[in-house]
Amino acid sequence: MRHIFFSSLLIMLTVLVLAGCDNKRDSSPLYGQWQLLEWRDASDAVVATKYDGIYYHFQLSLLQLDFVYICKFQETPDQIILTGAYKNNYNTDTPIPFTDLKKYGIPSDGVFHIDALDDDNMVLSGESGTLVFRKY
Repeated sequence: MRHIFFSSLLIMLTVLVLAGCDNKRDSSPLYGQWQLLEWRDASDAVVATKYDGIYYHFQLSLLQLDFVYICKFQETPDQIILTGAYKNNYNTDTPIPFTDLKKYGIPSDGVFHIDALDDDNMVLSGESGTLVFRKY
């Protein structure tokens, strides 16, 4: 009888833990690590390629750039809207301007249009040009 009680308790706890984690699971194809393959500016000139080593890491409501910068963002069906940028020194009290992130392709207004997004590829556009990524 005691064995059945503990087995039932273990099953209930497992179900509760899994259900509690479910709302934190990244469900959008946006989430994960992306390698920039090509960045073209408004005049269609190549600004950067995969050899420049630019990576975006989206998780929950954060975008991490090179382990140095963190951006908060909101995702809509057709846009990624950055709402704040911070140097990754655990001091998120002082935001930095998006212009400080220009070398990563971040638009100065912090808004990307999602031209294409699936589990393997992503194309973003904004005032900084068009950025093509692959899931890494």
